[in-house]
Amino acid sequence: MGYNVHTGSDVQAMLEVMGLSSIEQLFADIPSQVRLRRELDLPPALSEWELMRDVRAMADKNSTTLTHASFLGGGAYEHYIPAVVDAIVSRGEFLTAYTPYQPEMSQGLLQALFEFQVLVGRLLGQESVNCSVYDGATALAESCWMLCSASGKRRVVVAQAIWPEYREVLATYLTPRGVTIDHVAQDAVTGLADVAAMAALVATGDVAGVVLQSPNALGVIEDVAALSQVCKQNKTLLAVCVNPLLCGWLEAPGKLGADIVVCEGQPLGLPLNAGGPYVGIIACAKPLERYLPGRLVGRVHDLNGKLGYALIKEDREQHVARDKATSHICSNQALNAIRAAIHLSCLGESNFMRIAEANAANAVMLRELLVAIPGVKLLRSGVHFNEFAIELPVTAAQFCAKMRDAGFFAGVPIAADLAGHERGLLIAVTETKNRSDLEAYAKQAGISLEVR
Repeated sequence: MGYNVHTGSDVQAMLEVMGLSSIEQLFADIPSQVRLRRELDLPPALSEWELMRDVRAMADKNSTTLTHASFLGGGAYEHYIPAVVDAIVSRGEFLTAYTPYQPEMSQGLLQALFEFQVLVGRLLGQESVNCSVYDGATALAESCWMLCSASGKRRVVVAQAIWPEYREVLATYLTPRGVTIDHVAQDAVTGLADVAAMAALVATGDVAGVVLQSPNALGVIEDVAALSQVCKQNKTLLAVCVNPLLCGWLEAPGKLGADIVVCEGQPLGLPLNAGGPYVGIIACAKPLERYLPGRLVGRVHDLNGKLGYALIKEDREQHVARDKATSHICSNQALNAIRAAIHLSCLGESNFMRIAEANAANAVMLRELLVAIPGVKLLRSGVHFNEFAIELPVTAAQFCAKMRDAGFFAGVPIAADLAGHERGLLIAVTETKNRSDLEAYAKQAGISLEVR
């Protein structure tokens, strides 16, 4: 039989409380012309165990990182997450605690978020970190509005090679606010942002700031220091979107001169989950803190000298700011922020650096194996981290389809406006792969390209 929580007597009791005699009366206000006058065309109801069996059978048709070797990237990566992260974050005190609203309530949650801010600030090389926003794309968009708010200008210069989804979110956020977005193409050989072209735009004097992503959508690590120098010479702000794991291998963007550093925190202890929920992070220099969206937790003393934690900034429309709020983002990702803090704490600095180095080394190993295959070459010559782009002798979509049939998620096809054709493929390699995994990928890649 089907599972229904309400018996006939339950329904009648509820109707009596409402002063009604039938369910028909309950829906009397709905116009008859929009009401369905027949039973729903559904199969017979299943028992609970039958339903679970059918759902599992449908789920088994999915291809996942448990059924395929994954080399997908493009903003979300397969990393190993220590079991202790789930064990701690699943505690009821964290799992059931919602985003804090009252300034000093929920001291445990506030302390955990404070620790998140401290750890991430150290990682990204900035003084001020918010308690998170939705994801990396919204973090980048919010950072652009920070550039505009701080400068009073309504024009941003953006490197073309940022994730296509991020570009869409930027347009959605900024265009209705009257902000002009100038996209600057990457160098066709190295894949680096054209610093000279950006410098020419910045020199006009009406640019609020410059936006980079590193590694970019071609897998290339951008020259943050060079562009920072250009921006400072022209008194223009610089925002950099970074893979946080890169900061365990190279100097953090904040240390290289970026005024705002944003990232998607998924690589910091968050599993792959069909797009989310993830956690967006914004870190900035102290002078820009007043423009930082969301909340800041501080360690404070009360009137009696007792140490505690409090929301020291929460400039939101739902509080006192309303139309003057720095942002109209309506929530944050507190639980995922805590996951990131726990993950970083469990690893420690040395292990975090070792994992970053393993990612970089594995990517180099697979790159060398693949470019040895006839017809495969490196798409851009710039230095990469754990993600690199290759040019295939066939379309990336064709190659990925064949590789998937053989048990591999081969990578993410690169947009034609970036690659210049449809044969560009972005491949991500993490610490979850060993040499035999990489050799198996390369062997299958050779087979898939031979039978084209």
